[in-house]
Amino acid sequence: MMPMDLLSEIIESADWRNDLLARDRLYESWGYKFPCERSGGFHVITQGSCYAKFLDQELFLQRGDILFITRGISHELLSDKNAKIVEIQRFHEKKHESHQENPPVTSFVSVRYEVPNRPQHPFFSELPPYIFIPADDIASHHTLHSVVNMISKELEQDLCSDLILQRLTDIMLYYTIRYWLEKNTLSKPGWVMAFRDTIVLRALETLHKNLKENWTIESLAKSIGISRANLAARFKEILFVPPMEYLAKVRMEKAREMFLKENTTLEEVALSVGYSSAFAFSKAYKRIYGSSPAKEWKKVI
Repeated sequence: MMPMDLLSEIIESADWRNDLLARDRLYESWGYKFPCERSGGFHVITQGSCYAKFLDQELFLQRGDILFITRGISHELLSDKNAKIVEIQRFHEKKHESHQENPPVTSFVSVRYEVPNRPQHPFFSELPPYIFIPADDIASHHTLHSVVNMISKELEQDLCSDLILQRLTDIMLYYTIRYWLEKNTLSKPGWVMAFRDTIVLRALETLHKNLKENWTIESLAKSIGISRANLAARFKEILFVPPMEYLAKVRMEKAREMFLKENTTLEEVALSVGYSSAFAFSKAYKRIYGSSPAKEWKKVI
């Protein structure tokens, strides 16, 4: 059996909701402001070039470049440095002339990912404020290159499907984060290191794959073929938390997700993530977070 794709599970459980903000072929000077207080998003340049401004800096974006704003940074895209800036909400209000006989000055796709108002997995706090991937850095055989080409070709179609573009940009989200992980050489403890440490990664995959199992530090160490002391030391050194405490928090997040999305009781949820009863689950939850799960979760229902 193939090991669980832990990165996919982390991204999926984040429950980011995507919204296709803009897709068009532009023939004139333009500028858009993207407010991103609780969101992030992609900009993919499929033809021409433009500028991106944020955090007191400026990037020049060209065809095939990918800019991923990971969280909470309001920014601007503009065709030239003197372009007039308007809110992105006005994108659909203004219709650009369709100069079919001439190629567009710029084509791009922008997608926003709205971040739910709840704690996110600690992995996301290790991402930089933005990830910029120039087209020249992407090998022609890399999947990212293929996805950008697919998005570009979709924009050229008269019957361009927003649904197809949303799915393609979701795929790009996964590959962009994975690309960043592959290229990032940080060696300090944290989730980036966890994805490179064979022992910790195997332990994480084992826990996530079997949340209901009655794990102990001893049984987990035995399942991956190392000593209890070695597992405990490596896990805490890299992720700053003991394995069983990490497991408890993962179970609670999974339970919260189930409770809010499904028509189920706290008792059923507790049993599904490995606790003997709702009482046992609530006791563990209160020990870690200081309040009962029912009281906390009802605030967001």
